[in-house]
Amino acid sequence: MSREDRKARVEAWKEGRKSRAGIFRVDCPPEGKVWLGVSRNLDSQQNGVWFSLRHGGSPNREMQAAWNAHGEAAFAFAEVEELDVEALSAYLVNQKLQERLRAWCAELGAGRVVA
Repeated sequence: MSREDRKARVEAWKEGRKSRAGIFRVDCPPEGKVWLGVSRNLDSQQNGVWFSLRHGGSPNREMQAAWNAHGEAAFAFAEVEELDVEALSAYLVNQKLQERLRAWCAELGAGRVVA
């Protein structure tokens, strides 16, 4: 494999591993509750939230109580908005995510995933 081929493959691998940042929601219809959160990696966020809930370690006590009362089947996860953050610095990404989270919380009357 030539040096150029190797370089092209590494770039293609990196491109395929780019994460998507944005806002997500967790719904619990039996409770009539919606919680929103930010993620720098939307593709793996549900796994992280569900893991903490399954093991009783969610920092959001209200959401954990609803999970304990109704179980996993009563919960739904969805992406609300994906942000194009490729050209932003890490600080600006966090600032933009928090700004959009506040806007969505206000629009949907939702709480935050992490209290």
